[in-house]
Amino acid sequence: MNTILHKLNEIVLKQGDAIALKERNRQLTFTELNNESNKVASYLIDNGLEKGGFVAIYLKRSIDTVISLLGIIKAGGVYVSLDPSHPNERNSYIIDDINTSFIITNTDAEQNLDSLQLDPSMNILQLENIYANKAVNLTLNINDNVEDPCYTIFTSGTTGKPKGTLIRQKGIMNLVDYMQKDWQVNDQDKILQFATYSFDASVLDTFLSLLTGSMLYLIDDEERMSESNFLNVVKSEGITIIPVLPTVFFNRIVNHLTEENSDLFASVKLVGVGGELLTGDLARKFKSFVGDQIRFFNLYGPTEITVMATAYEVPKDLSNDVYSVPIGKQLPGNKVYIVNEDGKQCKENEIGELWVASIGISLGYLHNEEKTKEVFIPNPFDANIYEGIVYKTGDLVKQLADGNIEFVSRKDTQVKIRGHRIEIAEIETKMNEVDGVNNAVVVVEKEGDDQILKAFFTSNERIEHTAIIETLKTDLPSYMLPTKLKQLEDIPFAPTGKVDRKALGKMEADRVSLVGSREIIAPRNEIEKDLIDVWKKVLKIDAVSVKDNLFDIGGHSLKVIEILAHVKQTYPALTIKDFFDLKTVENLAEKVINTSLNQDIQFNGEFTNLTEWPVMPIKEQVREVNKILVTGATGFLGSHIAQKLLEEGKEVFLLVRGENAEQRVSETMQKYFNCNTNPLITVISGDLTKKFLGLSKEDFTELANNIDAIIHSAADVRHFGNREHFEKVNVQGTKNIFELVNINADITFHHISTVGVVQDLLTEGKWNSVKDMSNIPEDLQLDSVYTDTKMKAEKWILDQAKVGKQVFVYRMGNLAGRYSDGHFQSNIDENAFYRMLKLMILVNKAPNVQWMVDFTPIDFAADVVVKSALTAEHTVRVYHVCHPDPIPFAQFVSILNELDLSIEMVETAFYEDYILSDSMSEEIKNLAVAQLDGDGASDTNAVFDSQQTMKLLKIQHLPKIEKEYIGKLIQYASEQQFIKLAVYA
Repeated sequence: MNTILHKLNEIVLKQGDAIALKERNRQLTFTELNNESNKVASYLIDNGLEKGGFVAIYLKRSIDTVISLLGIIKAGGVYVSLDPSHPNERNSYIIDDINTSFIITNTDAEQNLDSLQLDPSMNILQLENIYANKAVNLTLNINDNVEDPCYTIFTSGTTGKPKGTLIRQKGIMNLVDYMQKDWQVNDQDKILQFATYSFDASVLDTFLSLLTGSMLYLIDDEERMSESNFLNVVKSEGITIIPVLPTVFFNRIVNHLTEENSDLFASVKLVGVGGELLTGDLARKFKSFVGDQIRFFNLYGPTEITVMATAYEVPKDLSNDVYSVPIGKQLPGNKVYIVNEDGKQCKENEIGELWVASIGISLGYLHNEEKTKEVFIPNPFDANIYEGIVYKTGDLVKQLADGNIEFVSRKDTQVKIRGHRIEIAEIETKMNEVDGVNNAVVVVEKEGDDQILKAFFTSNERIEHTAIIETLKTDLPSYMLPTKLKQLEDIPFAPTGKVDRKALGKMEADRVSLVGSREIIAPRNEIEKDLIDVWKKVLKIDAVSVKDNLFDIGGHSLKVIEILAHVKQTYPALTIKDFFDLKTVENLAEKVINTSLNQDIQFNGEFTNLTEWPVMPIKEQVREVNKILVTGATGFLGSHIAQKLLEEGKEVFLLVRGENAEQRVSETMQKYFNCNTNPLITVISGDLTKKFLGLSKEDFTELANNIDAIIHSAADVRHFGNREHFEKVNVQGTKNIFELVNINADITFHHISTVGVVQDLLTEGKWNSVKDMSNIPEDLQLDSVYTDTKMKAEKWILDQAKVGKQVFVYRMGNLAGRYSDGHFQSNIDENAFYRMLKLMILVNKAPNVQWMVDFTPIDFAADVVVKSALTAEHTVRVYHVCHPDPIPFAQFVSILNELDLSIEMVETAFYEDYILSDSMSEEIKNLAVAQLDGDGASDTNAVFDSQQTMKLLKIQHLPKIEKEYIGKLIQYASEQQFIKLAVYA
């Protein structure tokens, strides 16, 4: 393989007088370029640059930049281009990271160097002084090798610090060889140089030109940032090849084209775009203007494999069904793999991460061995090609039927909004489909403790925000709708050519109503006025109608808590559930008016044991279990059940939602059990809410025939929300997973439920009428959508016993931290019991209530479920998994005081007034709302009875609920900074 310098030397000898470089007011021949770069190389060598040493270039994009980088390569060095327009902090960090003694600059840029606070010993090369030297002939001293590193590009790092990628000559030579042959580039071509030299796209256009003898035109910032100026340069300079334009800028160019000005591309024979997803609409629009006269490529490649790994030539007749233009097939010198979370190559149309093996693969990241080992890994598929290394790109793609690859999204663009994992690219896709929208970008904005979606878009016309929202609502759930919108003339892009999401994150946008235009009905009484004032304040909107649905104007569960914190003291009759049921100010005010505050039922001190209902005595012989499917395995309970099964030597299949299922399982295992994986685990990426769990029918059937039992632990366990959603997850999801049993009737089905079912039956006065029944009545309903859907799922499962299926139900109690060490779930701040505990510690008070407190340590609960699942003989179908010996609330407070927490028990009325008083912080009031709404300490006659469960399953070792255990719970909460307090048992 030829080297850069030997190839360049051939061109200088062949066509030295031809124009090599040109910019608006300057041009250089190949001979002049050779001479000037020789001077730079000679200076570096004379001043001690060693082979492989780094040299920084601190220049604006210009002919000087090309002279400098060639001089560095001739001297055996590695060039690192710094952009003076980048933040000083970034440039200073890069200079420190490469540990260079040399910076090349010129008079224009040198004045900015002072702000970098350079080491006084730094050797600063001013090009004007270098050019004044005599010409130097280095032809005979050229001693380069294709294995030599020649440049380093710094890309954004997840830590906030950029990371340097070290690239060798052979990657460049392979890339140029492909382009010269396939793109038919020759010495008559005029190539446009667009990208900044701190971005790897500059490598593509610069070396393509230098090593083919064509002319390189370096467009300046004024020509680069204006569509009309850019197109005028293309025409006036007779540009024939535009190797790569950022997708964002290309979008602007296409939207600027008309039938009248499309002749500006008359000289062009090839255009490439890359950097981000290219939409079919944009590609079709461009082809409609330029026809077949221009070859048009969608290019893809990470910096780490030398610019380009795949390419797709867009046909003139691109199907109207194509939204995301493919990124094509692998280029010569590259081998691509699409890999699922199991580390196996994906099937057709299966989404996975793109891995690339390449002749141009990087030597890794400078001074970052950990990150290098994370993404540059031994090739598990082809150990004998390209040094046996493959690069994990972090891009999610899929292979189409024709062999082309389609880009889907970045792995790291998944975010959580209100507890929902969403893909930003999905929202951007839907916005780009809105009539009139040219380009849309969505970013996440922190708003207090909330995260909201903020969307920016461009259009040739003025589009009302409400029109966009109304269109999006037909395809997207409410939590995926942008809270803020803003129309821009242009989407800003970074010097890398990609969307500048950081800049957009800092931009202000307009809050939008999710209900569109509607009649604003003003409050008609004092209660409505009070409620509307609070809604405006919490939702940060100017106008609220008494008939507005809270959840259509930006409300959600966290906002409900915040609203209640403001109104609970004035209107104690209102509950969290009311907001989900009644939804409007009008309805809530009506409830307040019609509610008598004197109807509270006083607790009489008599407790009711809620036993394992319905009473279903059986004699069931269950076959031996060795292979078990567990759902909800990344949750607190599901993960502990899975771990317990692994300890028993069982083979475990884990059903996990999302494209990164394997990673989520690994993270969960590491978090709870300090281990990454286990050979007995098989992770299945699936979705409970979909038919066949989102798998193919063949894979679904294969799974059914490969397992002995199912422990169904997945559910939406929030206490409030939309009924349709709870039905979809808790009821239909259960039916979907049970289809496995319908295929293989030998599967035993273990269904995880909640004691909240029997507690709500008692609260609603229905317990006594049903407690002796042997089934759950068809017409039985509960007010809470959560417990009602859990009860419906229980009934559906238990009814399957009538047709011979082996089914069991487990009602879980108050799941608390591990008995062994107090370790609790990661989202501790969302747990009602721990929030109650935090509130009592913050205010040093607790209500004097009659309550038998259940503590069910998570490891104890998992032991009970697994023991039952592995038990051969059963005499009942319903079990209660909770501690058989709950402790009085007063005893619990006494233990807290033994731990030096100084909590005073006070009368309930005083406690409620105290925690909602004006002197309390917003945090305390928010915690107080949930407490007073039934998620905290209150008088209750409910006792969860698990005596029969413990007896039948022969559970002998019960956890002791005493000072040592409670101390572990509080210590863990303190370590997680949920409770800012150090307590030791």
